[in-house]
Amino acid sequence: MIKFFDRINDFLAVVISIILVLMTLTIGYAIFARAVRLPGPVWIVQFNEYAMLWATFLGAAWLLSKKRHVSIELVVSRLGRGTQKVIHLVHSLLGMGLCATLCWYGAATTIENFQRKVINVQAVDVPMAYVLVVIPFGFFLLLLQFIRNFFDEVRAIMDPKAPDPLGQGTTGEEHEGGGH
Repeated sequence: MIKFFDRINDFLAVVISIILVLMTLTIGYAIFARAVRLPGPVWIVQFNEYAMLWATFLGAAWLLSKKRHVSIELVVSRLGRGTQKVIHLVHSLLGMGLCATLCWYGAATTIENFQRKVINVQAVDVPMAYVLVVIPFGFFLLLLQFIRNFFDEVRAIMDPKAPDPLGQGTTGEEHEGGGH
C-alpha cells in the first residue's frame, strides 16, 4: 500500500511539472503578445489561477514525503534527538488533525458547489466544484502522509535500529543530548 501511495505522489509530481511548464509557456506567450501589441488570450490569467491552486494541493503530500515542506528548524535542530522526535510526533499529530478537518470542510464545500451548480464566471465559465475538488483531495493525501510520518516516528522511537525518518542516523549516539 505504501509503494502505491508513493507511486501516486510521484505521478502527481510529474503532473505538477507539466502544469508548471504550461504556466510558464502561457505567461511567456501573454507577455510576448503584449510586447508586440497582439491581443493575448483572455483565459491565460484564469488558467494560471487554477493551475497554481492545483499544483499546490497536488504537490503538498509529495513535498512532505520528501521532507521538503516549509519548516522551521532553527530551534528544533538545537534540541536533543529524543526531543526532536517528540516534536516531530506532535507535528504529525497536529498535521493529521488540521488536514482531516480541512479535508472534511473542503469536501463539504465542493459537494455544496456541485449540488448548487455554482459557476465561476470569468473569461471561461467553469463549475466551481471542478476547481475546488483538488482541495479535499490534496488534504486527504496530506493526511495520509502525516499518518505515515507519525508511524515512522513511532517506529524509530520504539526501535533504535529502525531507519531514522529524520535522516540523521540510526545509532544510539544521536539520542538525547548527543545530537548534531
